[in-house]
Amino acid sequence: MKLSSRFQVFFFVFIVALLSSLCFQGSRGLYDRDETRYSECAREMLITGSWLVPLRDFKPHLTKPPLTYWAIAAGLKAFGINEWGARIPNALAFSVTVLLVGLIGDKLSEQRLSPWTSLVYLTSMVPFAASNIVTTDTILVMWEVASMWAFINGFYARKKKRAHLWFAIMSFLWGMGFLTKGPAIFPVAAGAGIFWFCKRKRFQACPVSLPVIFIFLVTGLSWYLIVVNMYPWAKNLIIKEQVTGRLFSNMFHRNSAWYAPFYMYLPMIVLGSLPWCLSWATFFNRSVHIKTMHGTLCKIKEALSKDTGLLFLFLWWSVPLIIFSAASSRLPLYILPVFPPMAIATARILYKKTSTVFALRRKVFTTLVCFLVLKGISAMVPAPQNARAMYGAFSPYIKNSDDIDTISRQFLDGLAFYSGKPIEYLPDRLVTFSPRFADASWNQELKEIRKGKKEIFVLDLSKKTQVELMKKLGLKTELLTRFYAYGLFKVSSKGTWYDLPSLAYWCPKKTGQDRETTFCHSCT
Repeated sequence: MKLSSRFQVFFFVFIVALLSSLCFQGSRGLYDRDETRYSECAREMLITGSWLVPLRDFKPHLTKPPLTYWAIAAGLKAFGINEWGARIPNALAFSVTVLLVGLIGDKLSEQRLSPWTSLVYLTSMVPFAASNIVTTDTILVMWEVASMWAFINGFYARKKKRAHLWFAIMSFLWGMGFLTKGPAIFPVAAGAGIFWFCKRKRFQACPVSLPVIFIFLVTGLSWYLIVVNMYPWAKNLIIKEQVTGRLFSNMFHRNSAWYAPFYMYLPMIVLGSLPWCLSWATFFNRSVHIKTMHGTLCKIKEALSKDTGLLFLFLWWSVPLIIFSAASSRLPLYILPVFPPMAIATARILYKKTSTVFALRRKVFTTLVCFLVLKGISAMVPAPQNARAMYGAFSPYIKNSDDIDTISRQFLDGLAFYSGKPIEYLPDRLVTFSPRFADASWNQELKEIRKGKKEIFVLDLSKKTQVELMKKLGLKTELLTRFYAYGLFKVSSKGTWYDLPSLAYWCPKKTGQDRETTFCHSCT
């Protein structure tokens, strides 16, 4: 295929991926919690100009590196504070990944499989769905696939100088991935490292050298060093949030049971690869005729030893899957990095199995149309997580308010994003008004209400202790409207009031105790 023709094919595939991922991007509101959290942090970054330090509730939020926030903030700047602005970075990242998957498939096969490899990834259910969700995962996978593309080009480089150049590019791309989600790049990088160890004699140059390490450190770690220097407490936060908390502990309560990978990752891999996973069973049934497990393993080992490209894909797929399965914290999109090698392997299977190109074209077209229809339908389904719908229900009552108060422990990032109003978060487990343990936020809030100012509160109606707390404080609550479990209240004084210094702790766990004399230390 001529260079101009290949460029046209790549450009066409990229445009198809971009248009498909952009369809209905603005039809569905942002969902709590992840979509609204990333979007609100990016909005606060944009309006404050705090590009180095991500903010949440206008306070430093350092649990993730800033690259995803930068991308979303750029989208919000270009397209406005809306869903289009928030989701455009993921659509672009997905489209670039589709293109890179095709380039890698082209490199690993003698046949020109790039269009089919790209289209298989484009029409795999999980990657396609993830492109419509505002998270770090789709952007992270783009950097990982780009890094593996540079790595495999370095492996096939015929000259040592050219191999060093590709590995330098790879190092920069790994650094960008580290700036997206920190140590989450290492499972995929480990697969590349094992491949190098297995085929190290065939490399023109070592992928890890002093220049490569230097480029990675400058690109990926510079932000961490700057932030830790500014906020020394961020060191422990980053380590617990991104390393120990996810790998070795259950601090996030994210499917930590040993059997969780079987009910979470296994269905994701099989069903998430629809419709292409249906081809796997037929292929293995025709290719592997040995009935015993030992014979099957020997057959697989023989295939991996003969086919370098297949070994690369197998390690790219299996090593991250094993690491993510062994980790204590598990979420469905964590294994999104295993879908690119599966798409490439599937395209190789289909090329050998399918007799006509027309059958592949028809399958791709049908699948893409089905995905777009499902995407449009899902945008119209009411959901309690839809922050735009919540804002629509609350907007007539909050448009004249300067801010919104809540005693919910869950952040209302979506309401802040759509309304543009600051949210004041007040304690919900403990209220102290003793001279020694005065809570400044509640003191100030109650003083304003006592002066006759009517405040707007968002309360979680599923937690009766929140409404009970308002009564304990001598406040009058009037329910204005509700959105699923959340209620919007107008709060004012009853006319009777307690002396603020005389109030001590009130604990929802010990409601029968005398609030003036009892000190509950269990909630402090």
